[in-house]
Amino acid sequence: MSSSTLDLTVLHIAAARLGEELTPAAEQAFRRYAQLLLEWNQRINLTGLNEWSEIQRRFLVESLGLLPWVDQACVQSPACRVIDVGTGAGIPGIPLKILRPNLSLTLLDATAKKVRFLELVVRELALLATTPIHERAETLAHDPTHRGQYDVVTARALAHLAVALELTIPFLRVDGLALFPKGPEIEPELRESQRALEILGGEIEAVEPMPLADLVGTIGTIVVVRAVRPAPPQYPRRPGLPAKRPLR
Repeated sequence: MSSSTLDLTVLHIAAARLGEELTPAAEQAFRRYAQLLLEWNQRINLTGLNEWSEIQRRFLVESLGLLPWVDQACVQSPACRVIDVGTGAGIPGIPLKILRPNLSLTLLDATAKKVRFLELVVRELALLATTPIHERAETLAHDPTHRGQYDVVTARALAHLAVALELTIPFLRVDGLALFPKGPEIEPELRESQRALEILGGEIEAVEPMPLADLVGTIGTIVVVRAVRPAPPQYPRRPGLPAKRPLR
């Protein structure tokens, strides 16, 4: 599919509702990103979505809904650092980067073929200060060049909230924000994640409906967690253990 045939009407509407404008450069970047995603998805199954209309709504528009929280976390940080954990095809990290080019973005995934795709996207879109990394979060979070170094961490469809907290909070500086797009029925996960929050030094900042739900096509929730103290040094535990034995 040619990038010129990709209709960005819904994305334009979503941006306008957020007070944003898609510049010609941003529009071109979104088109090329979408074209690459659709092409690669036929070969390596980047995502379960194959239709452009669904990708635009469920991936790109939903990602834009995180922008207000990203801006809030970055307001006092000129060189704002964001890490997208379990980024997969680059969601929500790449859409956020396209609209906020000054972000310093790390795209983390444990699947090598997805990271190769992300490396291509970074080259094709000429995304500066954007680094795909092939590693597990349980390992990278103990690297001193990444631990406690980020203003924002995002994780979409990564795991149960208790698990996702262990895999993300250690990346945050104190007062940084973790952003978790979730489904509508979030109360059980919130209850089951209280112990993880207490252990890891996080506090719930907000639980609010996902913006632009009518455009996305599904009702969702954003869970925002603030890091109020550094995570204990033993967390996250060794690879696989957070999912096998969640902190509940």
